[in-house]
Amino acid sequence: MVHINVPDMTCGTCAQRIGRAIAQAQLPGGVEVEIDVATRQVRIPAQAGESTVELVRSAIERAGYKADAAVSPASRRTTGGCCCASRPVAPVDVDQGAANRTSSCCS
Repeated sequence: MVHINVPDMTCGTCAQRIGRAIAQAQLPGGVEVEIDVATRQVRIPAQAGESTVELVRSAIERAGYKADAAVSPASRRTTGGCCCASRPVAPVDVDQGAANRTSSCCS
């Protein structure tokens, strides 16, 4: 997936406007674009190609929103499903006492 950050997409109405603009962009057949308000991203399948990414980016801007540089998943540091996945990991002694342990949103 290729991720386009849309920092000013803040609600479902924004997502609908962007979705309509993308629908009018005449993307190649079979390309399904995901719009995620929570992460403020529009995701395009990686195999779609640069021209499709540019069509989507232009459509977002035509709808009146800022489309930040596309981010490919290979450059993302996260490996898990939560916010802790992108944080640096320190070795943990499994035998340490409970009072010395720190918790995260995952534990």
